[in-house]
Amino acid sequence: MPSLRKKVKHSESDEDDGDVNEERTPLSPAKAKAGGRPKRSRRDNDGDEYEPNDDEEAEGEDEEEDYDDDEEDAAAAPSSPKRKKKAKRASNLTNSPMKDRNTNCEGKQAECGIIHEIYVENFMCHRKLSVKLCRNVNFIHGQNGSGKSAILAALQVCLGAGARRTHRARNLRDLVRKESGENCTGAKVRVTLLNRGADGFKPEIYGDRISVERSISLGSGYNGYKLLDASGKERSRSKKDLDAMLDQLNIQVENPVAVLDQEEAKKFLTGKAEDKYAFFTKATELERLDRVYANIHDTIIDQENSMTRAEEGLNPAIERCRKLEQEWNAFQELDKLEADVAQARALYGWALYSEKKCEVEDLERKNEKFTKTLEKRKAELKKAEESLNTEDDQEEKLKAELLELGEEANQAAQNKTNLENELRDLNKPIRVKERERSVVLKELDNAKRGHKSAIRRLEKERAEILANKEGSAEAERVRIRQIADLERQLVQLKERIEPVENEVNRHLQDYNELKPQAEDKLTSVKQTENQYRAVESNVRSLQSEDGSADIAKFGGNKCVKLHAKVAQLERARKFKGAVIGPVGKYIKVVEGKEKYAKLAETAIGPPGSLDKFVVTNQDDLKLLQRLRREVGCGARDCNVSRISEKAVRSKYATPAPPPGVETVTSVLSSDNAMAWNFLIDSGNIDQSALCDSKDDSESALLVSDNRGASIRGGKVKKVFFLPDGDHWETKGGLKTMISNDRKMIQTIGTDRREAIRLAKEDLRAVADELKRAKQESKGLEDALYDAKVRWNQSQKENKKILTGIKKAEDTLEQLKAEADESEQPQENDTTDLEMDVQEKETEVTSCKNREAALLQEIESLRPAVDEKRAEIDEVAARNQKVMDDLNAAEQKLEGIIRGNSRRVQNVENARAKIDKFERDVEGKRNELEEERERADDILLKARRMQYKDDYESRRLEAKMAGEEDSFDMPEEASEEAIADIEIVDVDFDPERAMRNINKKEKKLATQKSRQNLSESDPAAAKEKYFRAKKYVDEKMRQIETIKSNVESLKSDLHTRKKRWRQFRSHIADMTNTGFDEFLSKKKATGEVEFDHDRGQLNLIVQKDRNDESSQTKDVKALSGGERSFTTLSLLLAIGESLETPFRVMDEFDVFLDPVARKQAMETLVQVSQEMTHRQFIFITPQDVSSLRTTPLLKIFKMKRPERSSHVGGLQQQTLD
Repeated sequence: MPSLRKKVKHSESDEDDGDVNEERTPLSPAKAKAGGRPKRSRRDNDGDEYEPNDDEEAEGEDEEEDYDDDEEDAAAAPSSPKRKKKAKRASNLTNSPMKDRNTNCEGKQAECGIIHEIYVENFMCHRKLSVKLCRNVNFIHGQNGSGKSAILAALQVCLGAGARRTHRARNLRDLVRKESGENCTGAKVRVTLLNRGADGFKPEIYGDRISVERSISLGSGYNGYKLLDASGKERSRSKKDLDAMLDQLNIQVENPVAVLDQEEAKKFLTGKAEDKYAFFTKATELERLDRVYANIHDTIIDQENSMTRAEEGLNPAIERCRKLEQEWNAFQELDKLEADVAQARALYGWALYSEKKCEVEDLERKNEKFTKTLEKRKAELKKAEESLNTEDDQEEKLKAELLELGEEANQAAQNKTNLENELRDLNKPIRVKERERSVVLKELDNAKRGHKSAIRRLEKERAEILANKEGSAEAERVRIRQIADLERQLVQLKERIEPVENEVNRHLQDYNELKPQAEDKLTSVKQTENQYRAVESNVRSLQSEDGSADIAKFGGNKCVKLHAKVAQLERARKFKGAVIGPVGKYIKVVEGKEKYAKLAETAIGPPGSLDKFVVTNQDDLKLLQRLRREVGCGARDCNVSRISEKAVRSKYATPAPPPGVETVTSVLSSDNAMAWNFLIDSGNIDQSALCDSKDDSESALLVSDNRGASIRGGKVKKVFFLPDGDHWETKGGLKTMISNDRKMIQTIGTDRREAIRLAKEDLRAVADELKRAKQESKGLEDALYDAKVRWNQSQKENKKILTGIKKAEDTLEQLKAEADESEQPQENDTTDLEMDVQEKETEVTSCKNREAALLQEIESLRPAVDEKRAEIDEVAARNQKVMDDLNAAEQKLEGIIRGNSRRVQNVENARAKIDKFERDVEGKRNELEEERERADDILLKARRMQYKDDYESRRLEAKMAGEEDSFDMPEEASEEAIADIEIVDVDFDPERAMRNINKKEKKLATQKSRQNLSESDPAAAKEKYFRAKKYVDEKMRQIETIKSNVESLKSDLHTRKKRWRQFRSHIADMTNTGFDEFLSKKKATGEVEFDHDRGQLNLIVQKDRNDESSQTKDVKALSGGERSFTTLSLLLAIGESLETPFRVMDEFDVFLDPVARKQAMETLVQVSQEMTHRQFIFITPQDVSSLRTTPLLKIFKMKRPERSSHVGGLQQQTLD
């Protein structure tokens, strides 16, 4: 039925923003029923449980099936906004803040607050009557005048209601039975309640039942309440205990919903919407709370008015107190001025002492500084002496090393000499064989020429045999002359041959001696040249790796241009402060830590951090920005940053890296403080650690404990590691890993200046050695060439002489042969010549064979020579290394010797300075002691002045307090008292203190001259002032208390009204839900429409929940039975929201016709029996014979008013 539900109207905000759990009277909602009902066990009148019989079980099952059908119909109905609102309201009720309080929870039989018995004596029409009720449904019926309502009145009166609330009498005495006669002393009513379960009231005192007995006395007897325990023993007569019990059990007899008498029932059934709303507010106690809040508001207004009147009435007293205070202050001012003068004098003494103390402290600081400097100089001297001793030890070690290297060099030279001698020994057989081969070759040449000559002679002889027939005599003369000349020439040549041969041998020996030396020296030159090229290459490599090599790699050509312009303006002195850039130019990698260079540059920050220029003031910053624009720098090119001028003076101190790791500050270095400090400020390079790997970084720096992860190492915040530049950090006890997505590059160079310097020194030394070696090699080559030239020349001369001798001998032999032939008869025989030719041929063959044999012998000797030459080369290389080490050690020793001289001089200078410092320190100490003595004298005077000030101040206090007679402080201080006075620190000089004394003395004199007071006695003025002040302070405290109470009341009232509105909305929603549930028993549905602004309560009913056309907003359009049932449903809904343990309805069916009454009664019984956690008492004059008595339903029938009437009612009992 989408059009049925309407939103409840609220005149004020219903937001649930208060703490509803703190409500004074928390009421829980009725539990929304969903699905089937739980199966319950039942109890008989004696309280014993029993299981329902088959008929009752079947009846329950039928009811459950009907209910399930209804649920299926509701589920089959289309969803609508109204149904969603209903579901939301049910959810709100389920989540109600009052759901935790459940007196007699649903689904469980009632245990506390249920009426077990009502007993009356001499009350209204009953002499004695006892009614024992069951725990669930009770009907009391009878004719008018039978005393039905008297039972209700007894219940109300016994549980705290007044006589007027019963609508039967104006006072309690009118309720006493009139027929009792004159001897009647009064009436008595007693109500016995169950007191079981967790919600029972003091069960340890009252037990499982508690009885409330009220006596109504007509005379002087007891007129009041009694609380009895389960055994009938009286436990209390206090109304307060009764109220506490009623509050604990949630019994509200004056609530029309809990106890609905005839008047309230008629008014509710026939009332208008406003009457129903008033009934609702009264039943839910909203009306009472509203009245309480209105009374609180009136109280607040009264309190504010009282506070205003009190403030206005207090003004004269305040004015009088002010005047008295002025007079008292005038007296105090004079005494205070006198005390101030004494205090100023004391402060003057303390100022003198403070000044002297500062001088002493300054001398102490200077003395301490001198002492520290002296200790520092002594430490430096000790260090220098230790260094000197260390260098002495090092010098001795170097000398020993030089001696060892010299011996090794001598040994190597001796080895080389021995090997060269062995080489010469091995070369001698070869040279002998080569000389023999040379001789053989010469002989071979001679043999060849002799062979040719023999052939020519044979041919000539044969020709001459024919031609030589004539001129024999002339030929003989010529021949004789020729023979003589040749013999003379031959003698001369033979005399020259021996010196020439000696010269040839000597020149050959010189050549053979110089040739190995020249070859060795040439090898040494080549080795030195290779060494020179290696050192030169190393210098070029170091220069290329040096940090200051190239500016362009930090920011490209634009950076180079900007750097050039900055340098130009610096030379022109256009900058006001220091300017550097790019920053990377001044940063270098520490030598030996090159492997961390890329990682350190990654830790500095994104690319572009090292191309920045840094200035120290705003003007230079603007000038550099202009230069950037001139060279065309982009937004990210060569940015400019500003740093404090203090950062230019010196480099920041950075902590040493943690053990086992490096930091950026330990890997990089810089001589420029400005660049270094800029990277620390902007890049936090002192907070970044560098490691070889992730595992190494975690092992060295990660700390994990119960507080989470953290980094070991003081200032370290980030840890970078190889190989990719990733890093991790910790925040809030959690470790965070950050990957590096940029390629690691190195633009910062290594600091190679020292290495370059040493390499250049090595290069110069090698160059000098190479020069010497080349000069020596050239000298040996020239000498070798000269020896070879001389050997060749002497060899040619020897050859020439031998040739001349041979030629002369041949010619002489020929001439002699011719002479012999000429003397003998001529024969034509050529046999000798032919034999001579054959001999020459044999001689040539023999020479060739001898030469081949000599060549074979020479080749067999050469491997030993080559092996020995290789040994010589190896020894020469070792000798060269030893010589290099020897030269290096000599240079180092030379440096140490020079350094030792310098260090010795430094030690002597340090000793002289220490002597001077010691004399100065001694003088400072003497001066300090003198100043301390003067300070002690001044301190003694200051303490005496302070004692005088204390004496005057305390005497004045005693005088003002009226205790001058008891003042016992001595005027003259003892030495102990003087020593106990604490030192007073002042922050001004003695001159200022003296001016202060003069000022205060002048003020005191002026004040005395101006004094004009009405009261001459300071004590009287003080008494009047303090009495007036006490009165005013007391009144002001009262006003402040009232003001605080008003503010608290306002705040509390605001909170309570807010919760009251929330409570009203909550009760309205609960009532609406309960009303719809009760109507659903008749397959109808409905809604309660609340208009809180107008104070109206209207009912909307749809007789058939599946037929929207049966909906009506006018309850008068319903039949009498439907209207009464609707009204009863509303009553039950309102009552269920209150959680009262029992409900009483008197004449609820007065306007129902018989058919409707029967139907309503059956429905009422059905609903009531389902609510086994509540007790219902229905009082009606109508017939209830249609109802059947069960353990959950009990019927009491009152006897007729006439005595002759038959007394029915199974459970009624009238005591005679």
